[in-house]
Amino acid sequence: MITPDRPADGLVNKGFIINRSATPGRNQRGRTFIVTGLHRSGTSLVASILRQVGIFMGTDLNDNVHEDEALAKILIARDKPALKRTIRQRDANYGTWGFKFPMLSDVLDYPDIGLFTNPHIIIPFRDPVSVAVRRSLSDYLDPMPALRSTVDAIAEMVAFVEPLDCPTLLLSYEKALVFPADFVAALMRFCDLPRSDTLRDRLIALIEPNRKAYIDVVRRNFGGTIEGVVNGSLQGWSHLTGSPDPVALDLLVDDHPVLAFHADEFRHDLLQAGFGTGHHGFAIDLARFSVQPDAVIRIRVATHGIELANGGRRLRDYDDLS
Repeated sequence: MITPDRPADGLVNKGFIINRSATPGRNQRGRTFIVTGLHRSGTSLVASILRQVGIFMGTDLNDNVHEDEALAKILIARDKPALKRTIRQRDANYGTWGFKFPMLSDVLDYPDIGLFTNPHIIIPFRDPVSVAVRRSLSDYLDPMPALRSTVDAIAEMVAFVEPLDCPTLLLSYEKALVFPADFVAALMRFCDLPRSDTLRDRLIALIEPNRKAYIDVVRRNFGGTIEGVVNGSLQGWSHLTGSPDPVALDLLVDDHPVLAFHADEFRHDLLQAGFGTGHHGFAIDLARFSVQPDAVIRIRVATHGIELANGGRRLRDYDDLS
């Protein structure tokens, strides 16, 4: 008998949707598992499980976020010839392989999924408030704008996945925490993986909320420095890790704000060093502010109060740094 305190198992919300079913027992080779979804939504958890069962998930992998940096560069550059070459190479070398790339819809149109051999898409979703709070903590964002952009990104992801005609599995991160064994079982069935109690227990152990190593890695940092004065121009750079966008800065003279600006000048050395797009330098003509040699110079990240390195010196001292 089904009662409110003893519901039928079929009525329990385990938190997954199979939009297109995979065929069990077929295509053991020649599949590409694509893990995508919003940032901070559980893509790293899914990718870690696939790695744990022996699926090749890429080169230059970070053990905390499990993202294929080599393939990510190709996708971000929208370099389709390079993408096709990489797919051919990995199909030949591994047969079945995969990769994780959050918000794949930002870099590929849904017809481009057809470039991959027998694609199987796995998309975890997370409570939008939880995602927004994590973004506000990790990315220095205000919670309400972060929530709005999160909701918009969820709508974009659903619009991307709905017309796909390949096997697609949608998962709830929150339900994974409540029903970890069911979460693992859904993944193993979808991926048609060999099942054993030992493997299942090992995969369940990977489901750990607020994992410190992950939080430490995804926390973005504002880097940058005041490098010196050249021909009356105060020069330096600033960059937020993981972001291509220019950083908004404030110039302070004797602790008084005199200029709001962005570190957006292109510098090849910054690009070579791996800082975003390279458009993260600045050069400020100090003559228009009549700054005296004894004035103390500081540059801070706007709204966050984080000060760039080498701040707090008198203007005349920056000539020695150039």
